[in-house]
Amino acid sequence: MIKNVIKRFFPKLDTVKEEKILKIFGPAVLQPNLWHINKKSVSRGFAIGAFCAFLPIPGQMILAAFLSITFAANIPIAVILTWITNPITFTPIFYFAYKIGRMVFDGTINYNVGEKEIDILSNIMYIWEPLLLGSIILSIIGSTIAYIIIRTYWRYYVIKIWSKRKK
Repeated sequence: MIKNVIKRFFPKLDTVKEEKILKIFGPAVLQPNLWHINKKSVSRGFAIGAFCAFLPIPGQMILAAFLSITFAANIPIAVILTWITNPITFTPIFYFAYKIGRMVFDGTINYNVGEKEIDILSNIMYIWEPLLLGSIILSIIGSTIAYIIIRTYWRYYVIKIWSKRKK
């Protein structure tokens, strides 16, 4: 099962206790459910990771770890999924979020790329509202889809295993 493959890459609780960066969360980070692979924690981890990945803020991984502790989700999966927005993908993702935000604000959308959109970082004061709104919309949609897909796949996999056992 894929669960056994993933378990090999996850850190053990003993090594987690020694990590300095995780000590900012205190003893809450040592809850076993946050590091084990089960249906609830994995699906929540995917939802939190996808939610944080689309937010245009620094510290997405720290936010994902904090939300994972708060909602009893799998920490490694949530943190890894924040890497969806990496140096290669963040430009198209945030541009798409900006366009969605502009569509909601203006009611129209313009797919023409002008100098204003190319020089996006220097004009952040003018575009932060549609960018933030579009990012929140993408975060909600992405986390909902990730949660539903993982729950559905997990159920399908369990049914498949049980049908093989019956035979």
